[in-house]
Amino acid sequence: MAGEASGDALGGGLLAELRERFPGLEAFGVGGERMVAQGLRGLGDVNDLSVIGLVEVIRRLPGLLRMYRRLVDLMQRERPDLLVTIDLPDFNFLLARRAKALSIPRIHYVGPQLWAWRRGRLKRLARLLDHVLLLLPFEAAYYAGSGLPVSFVGHPLAARPLPDASEVARMRADLGLAGEERLVVLLPGSRLAELKRHLGIMVSAALRLHQEGGVRCALALAETMLPEDLDRVMTAHPDPAARAFFRQIAVRRGATRLLLAAADAAMVASGTATLEAALIGTPMTVMYRVNWLTYQIGRRVIRVEHIALPNLVAGRGLVPERIQGEARPEVLAEDVRGLLHDPECARRQREGFREIRRALAVPSRSAGAVIADWLHGARGA
Repeated sequence: MAGEASGDALGGGLLAELRERFPGLEAFGVGGERMVAQGLRGLGDVNDLSVIGLVEVIRRLPGLLRMYRRLVDLMQRERPDLLVTIDLPDFNFLLARRAKALSIPRIHYVGPQLWAWRRGRLKRLARLLDHVLLLLPFEAAYYAGSGLPVSFVGHPLAARPLPDASEVARMRADLGLAGEERLVVLLPGSRLAELKRHLGIMVSAALRLHQEGGVRCALALAETMLPEDLDRVMTAHPDPAARAFFRQIAVRRGATRLLLAAADAAMVASGTATLEAALIGTPMTVMYRVNWLTYQIGRRVIRVEHIALPNLVAGRGLVPERIQGEARPEVLAEDVRGLLHDPECARRQREGFREIRRALAVPSRSAGAVIADWLHGARGA
């Protein structure tokens, strides 16, 4: 079960590893292109579950309930050997509760953000889940004494080799970069709701940089999104200059890593993409917006100094975080301007990114190895 592009990537890698260990493996659930490519019998699109924020969940509740009932019915009929839920805790933990009632083992991939909010959930999770697979090394400490087995399996992004220099050069040539021209890449998010809240702001910021000269812009489109989604969002943008400039921005779908490697700086929506940019070494500014009510509730319950993954792993404010009202075109443009024209600013970020890569070194046991133990009947951590 996955509910966004990053979860689909994790699920695709996991299924690929499990198929090597279990050639006759059968898998069904909800995922995206990568999971389906690895043989997932898809019961819905990954975007069907991709919802952020209380207000957004309420709007999508009927569809979510239909999906939930369908999945519960299938679990009752097919009795799988294991339920693997990937991130998306609110929906997936409801599903895990039903799986527990059916005596189906339950492994959750990507630990809930106990370090940020609702730490009281831990006792409930210990009763609900059989094992949790963690992506970040500092998370294990939050499960101490709970009785819930956890395994740090590393972040798949840390195991991927950096893009080849020749591929990066071809990408820059393909984008038409000339001479000393700088490349700024926009990553507005992998959900439609994120596109609606972030794309226009990023494009307006990019326009400011472009007007100053020497800057070309490209947009990394998540595999869960289509170019038509961008067009629909930008059609509603109130600034005709930004709408016109958007048509000059090169859009590349499924080429995020290459674009980041080719970029001199990036504007990135908070999420997995920020960690990918850090591991590749791309200086960035991070932004995020949600519904007003969601933000007002969140700011009262979230107990964490940073929200961007590079800052969380580094333990300090390594990259700027522009949240809600601070996420404005002029602010993002100023952040990127500093990265492009102040070598020391970019150097500090890149130095911190090297620390992050070392911290996320891949451990000896992968997610597939832990899950294989369960499928073989072992229950070790």
